[in-house]
Amino acid sequence: MKSFREFLSQQDIVLFDGAMGTELLNRGYNKDFPLEWANISNPDLVKNIHNDYILAGSQCIETNTFGANECKLKLYGFEGQVEKVNRSAVKLAKEVAGQTAYVIGSVGPLGKPVGSGFEIDDKKAKEVYKRQLYFLLDEGVDAILFETAASTHEVFIAIEALKELDSNFPYIVQFSFSRELTTAYGEDIYRVIEFLKNLDADVVGLNCGNGPHQTLEALKIYSQHLKGPFSVQPNAGYPQLLQGRLVYSTSANYFASFVDEYVKCGAKIIGGCCGTTPEHIKAIKERIKTISKSVEIEVIEKKEEQKSILKDTPSELSQKLGKKFVFTVEISPPKGIELEKTKEGVKLLKEAGADTVNIADSPMARVRISPIALAHILKEELGVESILHFTCRDRNLISLQSELLGAAALGVKNVLALTGDPPSIGDHPQAKPVFDVNSEGLVLILNKLNSGTDYMGNPIGKATNFTIGVALNLNADDLNKEIERLKRKIENGAHFIETQPIYEVESLERFFEKVDFKLPPILGGVLPLRSSRHAEFLHNEVPGITIPDKIRERMKNSKDPVKEGIEIACEIVDRIKGMVSGIYIMPPFEKYEMAAEIIKRFRA
Repeated sequence: MKSFREFLSQQDIVLFDGAMGTELLNRGYNKDFPLEWANISNPDLVKNIHNDYILAGSQCIETNTFGANECKLKLYGFEGQVEKVNRSAVKLAKEVAGQTAYVIGSVGPLGKPVGSGFEIDDKKAKEVYKRQLYFLLDEGVDAILFETAASTHEVFIAIEALKELDSNFPYIVQFSFSRELTTAYGEDIYRVIEFLKNLDADVVGLNCGNGPHQTLEALKIYSQHLKGPFSVQPNAGYPQLLQGRLVYSTSANYFASFVDEYVKCGAKIIGGCCGTTPEHIKAIKERIKTISKSVEIEVIEKKEEQKSILKDTPSELSQKLGKKFVFTVEISPPKGIELEKTKEGVKLLKEAGADTVNIADSPMARVRISPIALAHILKEELGVESILHFTCRDRNLISLQSELLGAAALGVKNVLALTGDPPSIGDHPQAKPVFDVNSEGLVLILNKLNSGTDYMGNPIGKATNFTIGVALNLNADDLNKEIERLKRKIENGAHFIETQPIYEVESLERFFEKVDFKLPPILGGVLPLRSSRHAEFLHNEVPGITIPDKIRERMKNSKDPVKEGIEIACEIVDRIKGMVSGIYIMPPFEKYEMAAEIIKRFRA
């Protein structure tokens, strides 16, 4: 057989196959297992489907490997079977194809956001893609199909992985769009087109997401801005749920009736995705016999209007950082809606000279009032600005951005980006954690909102103006690793740092000795001790806190431990004030008067 690339260049239209996944389910495959596991558990079923597509007219069949990557298989506990599943898939397809059809390696997305701060960072994503691609190439597929793509960033990484294995291997890239012509991650079709212009793919196209009509509308836009050739593999319409199963009702003849328009728009590869069957492919084959060669379509460059981005006003804190020595105090949001006690505490802190207050986000994974709502109330009623603690624990990628935009609209502009405590340690241990991103990724999201776009690069109109803070544990078991994470947070856009409680000035000095990059303003953490028992608890039971023997001995021997705790805190502040830009006080057990006393001494 000719190479796939040579075959493609000599054909006007190439007929691919239809769906594998929905066909497996239609033929009785157990949906409790990954579809790709059928390569191992029921190889004859997979071969029968391949064979039926070839008999229907398919010139190329796709391997049953769409979700055969480590991330997808891990959902079923099959992450250790990547090699076995992929190698078996290619062998089955090649056995059926023989010399009558080409075998295309199907590679789908990883199923989770990819990038700095996410569970799957760029390095991990490339490793996962490269592993799957290696087995597909090693078993001899004729080309690779990156299909149902939703993220230009992820596709770029996948292509890099392929290039590292074989820089000249033929590949196709197909994106999937919603009815609104955006991907699952919110990238609109024009952003995707700009990305596709810079690829050396053999074919670019569309699959899944829509039925034949809406796919045609997307293809028309492709044809006006890209040179092609294109591929189209629509779904068989939109599914409906019947008796627990997704059923696609678009007939084969209706599906095939769009072939003429696809070809006129530059489609060279035509096939099907979810819900399509060998009958749909047979109908397409019959339709192809009746149409003429594709016509040239004029390529129109979309001209983007350059618009200046409006930006929100800065926070008061942002104007002080690095210019004035600031004090901020952490307050505990109440469990209910009674706020008077909290307000009284904040009034006391304001009178003492606090610049802001930190508001925790359901600390220790225990239910508390929304910190956004509380921050807005304190600003409106008391004129006190807050640093909003914002965690990744309870919010997915959409909710994170939605709530941050809401916070900005309410005038809450200072955010401490945190990963968050797992629900398992809180008062609702059965709650499911989200963690679409960690604190590094959250900083990146905040920075993008400040640039006028959401995480995927879609414009949001007026840009936010968040002052972005991050946490630093000076007593981390691996300080070098902690510094590496801090560096990534700063690179992602952090504006200031708040440290965990400092009891040994040497820990701060060690940190400065190890850092070889420019630091934003640092607010040194100070947690006043309330009693000897409090000191022992923090030292022995709280990760990241080390209290020297000398200080614990002072607390043990003091006749007035609260006063002694304040004195120790003031001594620490006095020793580190020349090294930091401010102090972040964490009063124990809502003892705001202790924080107020410390601030007064240095504001006097």
